[in-house]
Amino acid sequence: MKRILALALALFPAAALADGSLGVRAGTLGLGVELSVPISSTLGIRLNADAYKYSRTYTQDNIDYDGKATLKTGSLLFDWYPFSNNFRISAGPVYNGNKLGLTSQPGSVIVNGTTYQATLDGEVTFKKYVPYAGIGYGRPIGTGLSLTFDLGVVFQGTPAATLTGTCSPPAACTNFQSDLKAQEASLNDHIKDFRYYPVATLGLAYTF
Repeated sequence: MKRILALALALFPAAALADGSLGVRAGTLGLGVELSVPISSTLGIRLNADAYKYSRTYTQDNIDYDGKATLKTGSLLFDWYPFSNNFRISAGPVYNGNKLGLTSQPGSVIVNGTTYQATLDGEVTFKKYVPYAGIGYGRPIGTGLSLTFDLGVVFQGTPAATLTGTCSPPAACTNFQSDLKAQEASLNDHIKDFRYYPVATLGLAYTF
């Protein structure tokens, strides 16, 4: 995130801010703010910061988890306006702080085919610096309020899941750790296709 902010400051000279726009937006990345600066009639730069937290129940391999998702991204996007209007094609680097925390619900759980009295804790993480590509609508033209829209994909790489757990009584937990590793491998196999994160945002910007 700090690297993207440093690059943004180098690319956004103070004088250019007088021709830019500042906005708010909401979408699959969460709630965020956006700074947009034009370079020419066909090029522009945007700096976005988005975040959100939510909780829900997940079921995987017959294990019920209480999940807590943390969305946290920052992006530096280069916009190309091929028709010199509001339509844009965008690409750039993204700081990806998205992650998912998992805790199995109390009681017995089936781990790798064996029933244990145990609690599982897990975390799913992604690559920190990844690319984004997409299309959108909106640019800082004139003055006043305008709508913005983005539709694209964050190429976040294959997610990585880790599982830890506690089991009791000890006499019934001889194979628990080896079964837990097998369960972790199964979880990673199920989530491997979530390497693409869809992005859809709608915003409101003020051009100054």
